[in-house]
Amino acid sequence: MAGSRLEKLGTIFTRVNGLIKSGAMKVDDRPVWYDVYRSFPPESEPHYAKPAGPIKVIDVFFPEDPFRAEFHKKTRGQLPPVDLRETSQCQNATKMAVDMFVANRSLSVDSIVQTLRTNNVLQTYNILSKTAKESTKNTDHTNKSV
Repeated sequence: MAGSRLEKLGTIFTRVNGLIKSGAMKVDDRPVWYDVYRSFPPESEPHYAKPAGPIKVIDVFFPEDPFRAEFHKKTRGQLPPVDLRETSQCQNATKMAVDMFVANRSLSVDSIVQTLRTNNVLQTYNILSKTAKESTKNTDHTNKSV
């Protein structure tokens, strides 16, 4: 089956312009961008076959990113899921770990995780998650008996 020819026949501006000239579209129904595009046309007409210019995409990595990745691997299951609406315990623990690493880059991930465990930062969620699992097990048994 043949591919779509929509992009090959002309730009959206030439199509809308043709619709207005043929009467298929009223001048009052034209898109909002039509007048702006007509007043300020691009220097070169956009075309599907025109190659894109060379764009160098810059990698954005911070020095603490490898540490953060290793920290999350080591603490998998010990941090609560991230809630994007508010700052969570997971974000606080990660921030504390990154701050400790930035302050002293000679510290290993294991030593920082151990420090957070001794300060009960990582243990809190384990207790909460175990309690939540136990409560779901109890509700599962009650639902099966009904």
